[in-house]
Amino acid sequence: MTRIPDPLSATRSERGIALVAAVLVVLLSSVMVVTFMSTTIGERAVSSNVQTAKASLYAADAGVRTQQQQLANYAGTQLATKITQWTNGGATGPVIPQPDSLFNGAPLTVSSTNPPFNATGSIRWMNSTIADSQQVYNYLYTIQSTGAIGNTGRRNVQAQGILRVSATRGNFSNYLIFTNTHNSASGSAIWFTSSVTFDGHVHTNTKFRFAYKPTFQDYVTSVSSTADYYNGGGTVKTLNANNNGTLDAPNFYGGFDRNQPNVPLPTNSYNQQAAALGMSSTGSAPTNSQINTAIGASGSGTPANGIYLPTSGTNLTGGLYVQGSLDQCRMWADTATGVQYYRMVQGSTTKTITVNQTTNTTTIQVGSGSVTAYTGTPRGVLYVTGGISDLRGPDRVSGLPPPAIATGTKLLIATIGDIVVQRDVTMQNYDAANNVLGLYSTNGSVRVGTSAPSNCNLDAYVMATGSSGEFSVDSYNSGSPRGTFNLRGGVVASYYGAFFTFNSSGALQTGFARNFRYDRRGLIPPYYPTTTRFNANIPSARTLAWKEI
Repeated sequence: MTRIPDPLSATRSERGIALVAAVLVVLLSSVMVVTFMSTTIGERAVSSNVQTAKASLYAADAGVRTQQQQLANYAGTQLATKITQWTNGGATGPVIPQPDSLFNGAPLTVSSTNPPFNATGSIRWMNSTIADSQQVYNYLYTIQSTGAIGNTGRRNVQAQGILRVSATRGNFSNYLIFTNTHNSASGSAIWFTSSVTFDGHVHTNTKFRFAYKPTFQDYVTSVSSTADYYNGGGTVKTLNANNNGTLDAPNFYGGFDRNQPNVPLPTNSYNQQAAALGMSSTGSAPTNSQINTAIGASGSGTPANGIYLPTSGTNLTGGLYVQGSLDQCRMWADTATGVQYYRMVQGSTTKTITVNQTTNTTTIQVGSGSVTAYTGTPRGVLYVTGGISDLRGPDRVSGLPPPAIATGTKLLIATIGDIVVQRDVTMQNYDAANNVLGLYSTNGSVRVGTSAPSNCNLDAYVMATGSSGEFSVDSYNSGSPRGTFNLRGGVVASYYGAFFTFNSSGALQTGFARNFRYDRRGLIPPYYPTTTRFNANIPSARTLAWKEI
């Protein structure tokens, strides 16, 4: 007999299988979810531990850096004190006489809560280098630091390195205006008025005088604790203050500090003269015999006047040397080739010197005669045992001065007598070039002559350190106003030379107004004098070894 399947029974069987399958799927999903959650929690815990460990390491390293800075700050404070003591004690020998005791009492621990670290250090003197231009003191430090984040993070590191403490002798090129005595050489009072604008460090070893509203873009310092104020032409007021109310109110954008240390002027030019002759400086003036030998003469008599290139055979050995005075020194640059030209006139003699740095050659031509060539270029100094009556660059073309000093030329013109500037003397490609000029009269003045054009331009560091040395304008108090004298460089002088006269409101009446701007390119003329003072450099720490312990 044939059996007929029960449809209801088949449906129930399939439903049972489906239910079991569904339960298995739910169970498997639950297992997967639990597994995923467990894995995620574990990975988060591991990640958290890694991040905590990293943060602890960073905190420990922060402790090292903080301890380094603490040691550097302490050294800077101590060095400033030592330099003051050294200056007051005669300015000789090491600035730090006992370097091994500099850090006695220094803070050698430091801690912080954010980030959390504790650091301890030790430091000892290694060695020193004492030279005329710089003094350097090296110290070896060891710092151990612990950083701790929470309860699970703790890292320890150790660093060793050198802390350098140094002082560099100052250079007079650091000043825009420097006067030993802030009067004219004749004793007349000199005033800063509304007609002057200075952008650079201004200093005097005596006292300043201010009238109306002069502008100082940079730092102003004086040895005196007071300053004189014009007070509208009435009774001069002497005040320990930055102004005389609103009547005399200078713009001191860089501050005005009084009661500052005296900075002595240099006393001789032997270094510059020796360099021009091709000699090493001995601190004493070259003898007649040495000068004669250098310029190709003989004997010990007075050297003959002339314009010389000290040489050995066909090779240059010195700079440019002039025995006697120059009636004129004209300088100009070939802007296409960078060749530098000098034409010097002494009496009936004219010599043209051509300096080519590219080919490393120098030629000299007497008048319009033959040309003699030499290998090498002169040392960066022109030394004149007298003065220069007419220093000039090229005449203006369409109202603009062509450059006098070629790119790459670095020159100091040093004289015993006066230097008189009769034309613009400017740099080729001033902003982007590395050329620099210094004018240094050791026993005279640097003057702006009556032939100088209105709104004259001079790119140079000017120094006049003789007993009556000043940077001044000839006939400053006569004629019509001559516009503005534009200086890019600096001025150092025994006295503050007169440039102009002014009326009752402070406006220019005769002469040149001053527009002096410091040469911020960081260039210094060759053989430019240094000061007797040392300036503290910022102590610097350098890591030699770093490890986790």
